[in-house]
Amino acid sequence: MLRVLHVFGRLIRGGAELRTVELAESFEGERVRSDFLVLTGLDGTLDERVRAAGGDVIKCRLDARFPLSFYRLLRERRYDIVHAHVHYFSGVVLAVARLAGIRGRIAHFRTAVVNDGPDTVRRRAQLAACRKLLQLSATDILAVGEGAMHGAWSADWRSDPRCRVVYNGIPVERLRRTAVTTPGTPTIINVGSMQPLKNQLHLIAVLRACLNRLPDVKLVLVGREVGDYGVQVRRAAADAGLADRVHLAGEVDDPIPWIAGSSLMILPSRWEGLPGVALEACALGIPVLAADLPGTRELAVHFPQVAVMPLSEGADAWAAAAVRLIQQGARPAEAAERFATSPFTAARAREGHYEVWSRSRASV
Repeated sequence: MLRVLHVFGRLIRGGAELRTVELAESFEGERVRSDFLVLTGLDGTLDERVRAAGGDVIKCRLDARFPLSFYRLLRERRYDIVHAHVHYFSGVVLAVARLAGIRGRIAHFRTAVVNDGPDTVRRRAQLAACRKLLQLSATDILAVGEGAMHGAWSADWRSDPRCRVVYNGIPVERLRRTAVTTPGTPTIINVGSMQPLKNQLHLIAVLRACLNRLPDVKLVLVGREVGDYGVQVRRAAADAGLADRVHLAGEVDDPIPWIAGSSLMILPSRWEGLPGVALEACALGIPVLAADLPGTRELAVHFPQVAVMPLSEGADAWAAAAVRLIQQGARPAEAAERFATSPFTAARAREGHYEVWSRSRASV
């Protein structure tokens, strides 16, 4: 059995974390055991799911003692694979894993940009050092999409034999549990953490422009609030006279029923790797309007109900596209057939990861 250690900051209900926990659950003790190490040392909403799947959640706080503590942990547990999901800091993680004798060392890019710190000379130097360590220490480099690989690693990534795109997958059983229903009131939904990167403020102007064409339309925002961004969204809705049409639902256990009961998924994000909520909407047959980004363009290649639009087009253009997609309606039967033959099923993601893990262990 392969023993894999996944490294995250914290096991919150984010796209990367959720997809990886679902991957661990899919093996159910067969062929792979997955443990998770969290660098914040904090509990997360997905911890119990990891334990229920037979794995450990290991708290190894990122401080001055981290390199030695992590080294000792790896020497003790002797994992076959260390699979790091922490962008360029994966270079530090994999460098320690290399010193500890771990044969398979994988960096996984979920986005092309780092958004959690100021753009200073010191930070740029830190990121450059981490990237160099990643170059020296990774046996494999994965990304959720070609755009993420191009942006985070190299435009010439195909010439590096370590690089491979492994798309996230959605478990079919999750989709089958929920039927798509047409809402009584046209409903636009956005699923994602409430933060500037996700750009929910843009949706207030879009909603106001939609009212000229769909007087009953409403907006539902699903996701945990980060900082005071939710306050800003509420204030903007109130200032626009739309407080009764904008519902902030907060974090939910499973967004699929919310998506299945909506008319349109809308994603005005400033950056996405491969947006899992857009993929869930595609699999259900709910139309998607998303910012024109590499990841959303990759989805549009496979799913015709995905429309992409530059943020520079403004609220009126976004509203016109939103109304057109809402009027086209959901197409669940067609979407189910298309999704089954796409590269985004959980079964394909599972086998893609297992192939990389097995090769990495065997070839080093």
